[in-house]
Amino acid sequence: MLKKLSICLLALACSGAAYAHEHATHEGTTYSIPNPLRPGAKAPYCEAQPETADGCTFHSVAGGTYSAHLSTGPGEHWVAIPSDADTVKVQPGAAEGKGYQVIELKPNPTQNADATVTFDKLSGDAKLIERRRVTVMIHPA
Repeated sequence: MLKKLSICLLALACSGAAYAHEHATHEGTTYSIPNPLRPGAKAPYCEAQPETADGCTFHSVAGGTYSAHLSTGPGEHWVAIPSDADTVKVQPGAAEGKGYQVIELKPNPTQNADATVTFDKLSGDAKLIERRRVTVMIHPA
């Protein structure tokens, strides 16, 4: 019985040390915004990139409109699907043979929310070529 109790205490001590080590490694982490629980907090800023990349974040403040720049080839176009149409409105733009397509995103300025917008790149026969997801972090005024 004493041997089982000793093993249990040893296991408990090891798990506590592992938790303390995990917590200590995150203490020095610096986040781009104070709340690391928001999904796009550490993602690259979409507006700072020449082309909207998968996983980037648009930080919306005071109801701005944001542009997603997406490359296209002959016969290709992008479709944008917001996770919540009440949170982010999408204004699709035509590719017009320019080699890229611009899609406007209009976040709802009254909400403090995170929304995901999925961009699907389709060929002329509606075949999915590529998928990108971005986060829109809405910070109300």
